[in-house]
Amino acid sequence: MSSNKQHMWVFDEHDRELSGQLSDFLPDKIFDFHAHLYRTGDLNITGPGFLDEGPSEADVKVWKKYLSGFVGKERLRGGLFFPYPSVGCDVISANNYLIDRVKGESLSRGLVLATPGMATGELSAFLDNPLICGIKPYHIFSSEQPTFESSVNGYFPEWQWEIANHYGCVVMLHLVKKGAVADPDNLKEIRGMCSRYPNIKLVLAHAGRCFHWPNADGIKQLRGLENVWFDTSAICEPEAFMMILKEFGPRKLLWGSDFPVCMIKGRSVTAGDGFVWIDNGFCNWERSSFANPVVVGIESLRALRWACEETGLNGDDISDIFYNNAFGLLNVNNGTLSGTPENELLSRTQSLYQHAMHRIPGGTQLLSKRPEMMAPGKWPAYFREARGCEVWDLDGKHYYDMASNGIGACLLGFNDPDVNKALRRRINLGSMCTLNPPEEVELADLLCDIHPCAEQARFTRSGGEACAVAVRIARATTGRSVVAVCGYHGWHDWYLAANLGASDALQGHLLPGLNPVGVPGELRDTAFTFRINNRQELQSIIDRYGKRLAAVIMEPCRNEDPEPGFLEFVREATTKTGALLIFDEITIGWRLHFGGSHMKFGIIPDIAVFAKSLGNGVPTGAVIGTRAAMDGANISFISSTYWTESLGPAASVATLKKMEKINVPAHVELTGRSIMKSWESLAEKHQMPVETSGYPCLAHFRFNHKQSEKLRTIYTRLMLDRGFLAGLSVYPPIAHTPELIQLYHAAIDEVFGDIADIIKEGSAGRFPDNMTAHSGFARLL
Repeated sequence: MSSNKQHMWVFDEHDRELSGQLSDFLPDKIFDFHAHLYRTGDLNITGPGFLDEGPSEADVKVWKKYLSGFVGKERLRGGLFFPYPSVGCDVISANNYLIDRVKGESLSRGLVLATPGMATGELSAFLDNPLICGIKPYHIFSSEQPTFESSVNGYFPEWQWEIANHYGCVVMLHLVKKGAVADPDNLKEIRGMCSRYPNIKLVLAHAGRCFHWPNADGIKQLRGLENVWFDTSAICEPEAFMMILKEFGPRKLLWGSDFPVCMIKGRSVTAGDGFVWIDNGFCNWERSSFANPVVVGIESLRALRWACEETGLNGDDISDIFYNNAFGLLNVNNGTLSGTPENELLSRTQSLYQHAMHRIPGGTQLLSKRPEMMAPGKWPAYFREARGCEVWDLDGKHYYDMASNGIGACLLGFNDPDVNKALRRRINLGSMCTLNPPEEVELADLLCDIHPCAEQARFTRSGGEACAVAVRIARATTGRSVVAVCGYHGWHDWYLAANLGASDALQGHLLPGLNPVGVPGELRDTAFTFRINNRQELQSIIDRYGKRLAAVIMEPCRNEDPEPGFLEFVREATTKTGALLIFDEITIGWRLHFGGSHMKFGIIPDIAVFAKSLGNGVPTGAVIGTRAAMDGANISFISSTYWTESLGPAASVATLKKMEKINVPAHVELTGRSIMKSWESLAEKHQMPVETSGYPCLAHFRFNHKQSEKLRTIYTRLMLDRGFLAGLSVYPPIAHTPELIQLYHAAIDEVFGDIADIIKEGSAGRFPDNMTAHSGFARLL
């Protein structure tokens, strides 16, 4: 090329070649969330620059012309447009030009430039226009100098936040300062203002301005703000996108071209403690033997593609980034100004469950996760994303989990980064093989180190399996068949055999109504129940079946400490009769005490069983015990292919190592006490018939009322309306923060007040029976 300037505003064969490679990545429909429309005459730019080489007027047709080169004209559906900010810009004229050019573009919207010196009436007049959905503040208009070091307030003052909040505006914010989204003051301002003005839809331009990709580390500090989004505009490295996808998920990322910047030949590159633009002003491309530059728009798409592939996004996720997220945020639908019909938008989660009821017996794989157990027709059956203690359903509704947090499995919180790191390593290296995973040996050593009495370990992939394996081992080791049971230990035949008698022997052992249909009648008299603290019931089993008694399996505790001396009695009785003592620590283990509740009480079992929080949500289960007790595992056939995959033990090792470093029981106890205090104080305030019980780490309350089940359902429904998954029990994870507990307290205050009114009016009985939550196990259809 004879002139370096020929690279400006040109879409050449190199661009066409690379854009062709992106074709299979791009979805059928694209909405550009960051594009500028302008007349250079309004900008009053002095001196030569990039815009001089382009058209003097950039309207929607010009935008389509240039973007068609690398995304395809047939894909473009609309855009979010705003003027190009410049120091000498005639803001009013630029805004009016924008509005004029967006007219007739039914699927597009506009933002207006806002300056600190703009009159309130001027800004409001622009926002009254139905084509304008928000504002674009920019640092060059800041009252603080130099503007690149301006606070957010310097160019987006609080009075504009107030107006934007009133109108429910989209605000496109270009952060400055060297750290951009990682700057502590920027983060403080964003968190404070977004919390104070929740109706604002804040979009952090340029992925929080992470042209220097290490700044993306600040993105995680914005977690929990539901009114924050990010756009992709002009970012040419994948790391910032990957951080957003990791911390916020694909529904918070919006594709933007940054037209006309997308037409610059070159890219932004992280360098040292900042970044540089490798463009015509930085280098002479004619002297390069190894690179032909392409437009920034293509470089940004390549970075986004890499990030999407590395985070495993599917086609639906990518369509969200390029199209669906924008339309949902702007409430644009099929060329109208209205949003997606509410009944259509809200039907995804519930309609899928209705379909599942016909396809999957019972609708779900776990009784406790059936929506009917919480709030029929209201409780979301499915999640799309989960992080910490936050959950998003298929409709994008956000909830804080103040219920079971994965049925007690996620003690560290959902999507824990340390566990995920271990999983990524194992997945990248291969998770399944003809050979065995070394992580299972590391896990066995860890468990035996934590439990000095344990000498051996076997692994499963669920708690029910682990209990079944423990009982099989005990029977094989002792050569006996009878098992004494206290508590809930799963769904397997050996356990439900206790209900083969005339009565519901398992009544009171967590789940009532466990029908043993399908369990062979020949297993009758192989399992017998006793209740916690009831020495006489256990002694009766021992007196009658002592020589046949293989094991006593029980939870050392669940809701409260056992009576003094009871566990000692069980330990002594099993030793005397030659039976093995198995402690089921699946639910309470690690939560009440590191290593399990039996270590708190100082009672040593022959075998202990773990699952749930052992893998922090990754399928796993463990059976540990003395060498003598575990001997049966050497002579009984206990084997499964998927017990040899590597993800379960890898997650378990990572979970245990993290729990060794932080005092998880102390954290969840403190959180649980705060939660129980809220229940008690607010029940007193509203004169509610509420009784609390349980350990703080497994806190419960109940309505002491004849309509208790209906009140429970009403409570859950009202809490869902306020953005909380909530029932009568809370399994606190370490992801619960004091700030969240304050929000929870405020929601309960409102809900208890509403329920108190219902009780006073005597209207609970009018709540439909078919909408009342189920309790216990019953026929599923």
